[in-house]
Amino acid sequence: MQMTNRRVITGVFFACLAVALTGCGTTDAKDSSNHTVKAASADAHAITVTDGTGAKVTLQKPATSFVCLDPSAIEMLKDLGEKDIAYDNGDQLFVKMVFGSYASKLKQIGGSWEQPNVEDILADHPDLVIGDAYPHAEIKPALKGVAPMYLISRSGGYKQSMQDFVNLGVLTGHKATAERDVKAFMQDLHTSVKASPKNETSLIIWGDSPTDFEVPTVDDPSASVLAAISKYPWGGKGAQGMNLSLDKILQVNPDVIFVESIAKLDNPKAPTLSSQLASNPLWAQLKAVKDHHVYEVNPEVWHSDRGGLGLEKILDQAMQKMYPSLHETK
Repeated sequence: MQMTNRRVITGVFFACLAVALTGCGTTDAKDSSNHTVKAASADAHAITVTDGTGAKVTLQKPATSFVCLDPSAIEMLKDLGEKDIAYDNGDQLFVKMVFGSYASKLKQIGGSWEQPNVEDILADHPDLVIGDAYPHAEIKPALKGVAPMYLISRSGGYKQSMQDFVNLGVLTGHKATAERDVKAFMQDLHTSVKASPKNETSLIIWGDSPTDFEVPTVDDPSASVLAAISKYPWGGKGAQGMNLSLDKILQVNPDVIFVESIAKLDNPKAPTLSSQLASNPLWAQLKAVKDHHVYEVNPEVWHSDRGGLGLEKILDQAMQKMYPSLHETK
C-alpha cells in the first residue's frame, strides 16, 4: 500500500496579552476561566461510542462528511440520510445500487478494498472514516490526529451489525432513525423465526471459482440470519469463511444452498459459481442440487451489504426461497 507521511493536525492556542492596560491581570484571569468553561462544555457534549473492535470513537459534534471503505457503511449512511460520502472506487456498482442516479455525485477514493489510498482519504478531510476491522485497522495509525475511524466487525452476527447501525446513528445525530430501523428489522426477524418450521438445512457459499470457495460461519451477519430461521450447522468463530470441500458439504447434504458469485462484484459478466461447480460429480450428488434448490443471490447484497438494512433483504429472500408457502401468506 502506498503510504504517505503522517499528517498531524494540532490546535495551537495563542494568548493575547494586553500590555498597555492597567487591568491586564484581571482580564487574563477572566479569559482563562472562560476557556476552561468552554473546554469543559465541549467535553460534556462529546459523542462517544464503542466500535466493532472494542475501541472508543469520540466526536465533538455529529459527523456530516465520511469516507466509507466498507459497502455496508454506505448503505447505513444512506438510510440515515447522509450523502456527503467518499467511497472505495471498487464499490461503484454497489453505490449505484444504493443511490441510483445520485451515485455520480459521490466522490471516490483510489486504491483497493484491502489497500485504500491513504493520501486520498487525508485529502478529503472527512469527519469520520468507516472501515472493516479487517483489513482497515492497518491504516488507522496513519489517520490519527486527522480523522477518527470507526471499524465495523463482521463477527457477532446480525446483532453486531445492528449495534454498528445504532452507533453510526449516534455519531451522525440520527440515533432515533437508526433505532427505529433496527427495531423494524428485529420485529421482522422475530416474526420470521416464529413462522419458520426450521426443517430446512441451509448453506451459503461464496467464491469465484470451483476450486476457490468458502462457507461463512454462523458469526457472519448473513449466515446468522439463516441460522435463526433454519438449520445452519456451519460452526466456527469469526467472520472469515471456512474452506470446506464438497465431500464435507455432502456429509451434511443441505436442503437449500445460496450461492454468492463474488467474481461478479468486479465483472458482472463473469460466470456464476454454481455453473462452474456443475461439472463436479460431488456437486451433482447434493440434495439441494437434485431438488433444484440452489439459488444464485446478488453478491452486492449478500456479500457486500451483509450489515445494516441489507440484512432485511437477505431475510426476505431467504424466507421466500426456503418457505415459499409462508412467504406468500405474509
